[in-house]
Amino acid sequence: MRELKSLELRGPRAREAAKRVLSVLVAVATSSVLNLDDLSWAAFSGYMVMRGSVAETFQRGLMRIVGTAGGALLGLLLAPGTANDPLLLMVFLFIVSWIGTFQSLTTNYSYAWLFFGLTAGMVTTEALASPDAVVHFAATRVAEITVGTCMSLFVASLYSDTAGRREQHANDVLWCGRLHDVLNENWLREHWLLLEHCTRAALAVALLPLIWRWFGIEDFSQTAITSYVIMIVPSAAVGDRRYAAIYERIAHRTLGCLLGSAFALVSIGLFGTGLPVTVLTLAAGVWVGCQIQTGREINYLGTQFTLGLLVTLVQGPAPITDITPGLERFVGIAIGSAMLCMTTCLWPLVQDK
Repeated sequence: MRELKSLELRGPRAREAAKRVLSVLVAVATSSVLNLDDLSWAAFSGYMVMRGSVAETFQRGLMRIVGTAGGALLGLLLAPGTANDPLLLMVFLFIVSWIGTFQSLTTNYSYAWLFFGLTAGMVTTEALASPDAVVHFAATRVAEITVGTCMSLFVASLYSDTAGRREQHANDVLWCGRLHDVLNENWLREHWLLLEHCTRAALAVALLPLIWRWFGIEDFSQTAITSYVIMIVPSAAVGDRRYAAIYERIAHRTLGCLLGSAFALVSIGLFGTGLPVTVLTLAAGVWVGCQIQTGREINYLGTQFTLGLLVTLVQGPAPITDITPGLERFVGIAIGSAMLCMTTCLWPLVQDK
């Protein structure tokens, strides 16, 4: 309620929210013209890449595209081996999740590594669900990300730059698996908590195929995405053992998705699925979500509110006829969060007293 009361009609927050709204609408329109499969991923990119300056937006967008393309390529290379072998899939999921998590927490290129691990895991699991469609899935995912990113950069260029800030990481170096570092006792001692954190995150993702088979889940992506992304917390928090950030992300991701999807569903129920109403609902939801994201207390909830809204409201060029995508995202988030909680129960997060 405090965040809603602090919404601004003018000022920097309102201006940034307006930029995100325009970026999302242009990304959706462009991907519709190009007849891409999943418009929500283009909308995601249009929303998430936008920053205060063109240079910062370009850097973030480039990392998103490069990370996605690299992850898709690795996923395609691993896909033939995982199509009929769940055990090998678990091994590959562990490796790509561990690399993505560690590199995201220790390098200047964290955003690229985040999407490298994310996309590699998604393409690999797609091979288990639809082996014949995995190349199409990987190609369209890269295309959707690229279109959304380019539209975000286009919109950013229409506005004058605002002061940006560069995120710093605790280690702030590009680590690419140098063997002499891994075998160095001092290095291991210094980074042990981080290694433990990454291993726990990768394990939570790698064990998901057991859950998928047990419950007969066909939409794998959201469970894997949740278990992976939630563990991407500031490396300083890991070093200080401030694990409340992880539990907070679980709560914010689940609640934000639920509220965003509910907002979209209420709009559909009250006003229908006509194009003008859908555009207004999308603009209002993105505007509110962005202001919450740039607020002071529940930033990640604002992000997830917007993404929950987008995945429910943005499905294709035709009017919405099915609310399943929003429900699948919420169920996937719930299962991924539960898997992460189970992993941390079996391997507790030891906090300093």
